[in-house]
Amino acid sequence: MWMATRVDITSSGHFHQVLQRLKISAVSEDEMNNKTKGLMSVLIPVITWGISFVSTEYLLDYMGPMSIGAVRFLIATGILYIMMRRTGTSLKIEKKDHLLFILAGGIGIAIYFYFENTGIKYISASPAALIIAAIPIFTLIFEALIYKRPVKAMDTLAIIVSIIGVMLIVDIKIGEFFSSGESFGYVMMIGAVASWIVYSMASKPLFKRYSYLTIIFYQFFYSMPFFLIAMPFESNQWHLLGPVGIAHLIFLSLFASVLGFYYYAKAMDLLGVTESSVFINFLPIVTIVFSYFYMGQIISIKQLIGGLFVMLSVTVTTLHEKKLGLAN
Repeated sequence: MWMATRVDITSSGHFHQVLQRLKISAVSEDEMNNKTKGLMSVLIPVITWGISFVSTEYLLDYMGPMSIGAVRFLIATGILYIMMRRTGTSLKIEKKDHLLFILAGGIGIAIYFYFENTGIKYISASPAALIIAAIPIFTLIFEALIYKRPVKAMDTLAIIVSIIGVMLIVDIKIGEFFSSGESFGYVMMIGAVASWIVYSMASKPLFKRYSYLTIIFYQFFYSMPFFLIAMPFESNQWHLLGPVGIAHLIFLSLFASVLGFYYYAKAMDLLGVTESSVFINFLPIVTIVFSYFYMGQIISIKQLIGGLFVMLSVTVTTLHEKKLGLAN
């Protein structure tokens, strides 16, 4: 009788251990699925935003920086509202979160695009892309300071490698940074980097309380006053846009704004702010490839090598995080 009881207890303990292992395995599988979803999600903004540089460059010949943003996000906000009504997504948000939406929409979207579009008017796309590529570095620093995220050596190494890759892609000369005639453009691009960090940090707390549609709808909504106030002070040649210009505006509104921001929000939720921002370094690659087919620009060997560096950095980060997930 005593022996039988002992066997039962041992069997029960073993069964409990098996259950625990199954639970851990299920959690790990869920984490891996979220990782895969996050990686698939971040590809959409990388592609659409990479192409958007070409669309914006075209439109700047006919419209001001804030006017482009006003039309782009007005259309996008309308599309999001229709989507929310049809899907039954709630429009209610807590009063305490209005400030986060204002920060993300006003500074992270409106002011960001003012800085970026204005900067491109004063400096070439190459140094502009290089400065934007610094976003992951500053995001990593700010996330570590604000959210106490531990900075892994592999994260730092991957970001450094990706920056080197972007430098090869844009093929910039260091001396250009010290050109006084272009200093204003560089200041604008640095402002764009700071604005995007505000967007990332202000967006992160919202994921726990709202759907992706709700988040980007209110971010777009709160960006509109900033765009509309500045719009009358810009010189626009609406009559010269033509079908091509309208097509670029539709692309920026539907693909770069609605789809791009929706899936970037999803990626930030599933991958984290820092890892999502690392994928921004893919933007110059997409821009170069699209410019080659759309504008006939030639891709150099140095740019191809730089592209491999960027891909390597993202791969290293992803595999390292995946390894840590399996280990835990």
